[in-house]
Amino acid sequence: MNPPLAASASHVLLRRMCVDDVPMLLALESDPEVMRYSTGVKPATEARRRELLDWLLEAPGLLGHWAVVADGDAVGWASLTALPGTDRIQLAYRLQRRAWGRGCATAAGRQLCDYAWRMLDVAALSAVAWPDNLASRRVLEKLGFVQAGTETHYGRDTVAYLLPRPASA
Repeated sequence: MNPPLAASASHVLLRRMCVDDVPMLLALESDPEVMRYSTGVKPATEARRRELLDWLLEAPGLLGHWAVVADGDAVGWASLTALPGTDRIQLAYRLQRRAWGRGCATAAGRQLCDYAWRMLDVAALSAVAWPDNLASRRVLEKLGFVQAGTETHYGRDTVAYLLPRPASA
């Protein structure tokens, strides 16, 4: 069992994900509460482990996947990926339950948005959340994302969000 996290997210860091993060990813995906507003539970099998290794390598260059590290421990992931068939870059994240409600998603999202404005020539970032996932929707709104309608992802309706590039970026 992992120890509880400190109440503050002031020490949330991002680092590029690596092979050592695969067990954490498998644990996230096999937790029904974590996956309730996502792609659904995925059993921690050897086949899934290999898929995750491929996933870590799929986004080249400036895009990709980062481990969310709080109190020195990887507690989830955040990513910037190109949405297929569009010119949009999507922010996404997933955290262990013990990191929920502690500001970790907001801190990680803020760091990736800042990174995107410094490193990527994009007019806006996008994100989606399941309509009932109020916590994730609050995170996106704290980051400045605004609702932009609905979209279908993973066969489900989602609330689509956009974050325009700040004038100062």
